[in-house]
Amino acid sequence: MKKHSTLHKLAITLGKDPKRALMKLIQGGLLFLFGALMILVSERVLTASMTQEIVALLGLFVAGAGAIWSLIGYLSMSILRIYHMLNRED
Repeated sequence: MKKHSTLHKLAITLGKDPKRALMKLIQGGLLFLFGALMILVSERVLTASMTQEIVALLGLFVAGAGAIWSLIGYLSMSILRIYHMLNRED
């Protein structure tokens, strides 16, 4: 039961502020694009070496973090916002 209340509080907190959710969505998208750019640069500019692979792996991590951050922003804007509106106690 405690886990449910923790998830409920998290959903209410994330769904309250649509401006913050939009900022998370935009930041996540930009972070994803930066990671994709790192992968592209490592492919096109760097010669085949261990450095190229490390830069590409770092770009993959950055792009993955951006995708997750953007997903959190999107969910906060849509699903959690609806959940917040249905469960508010006004």
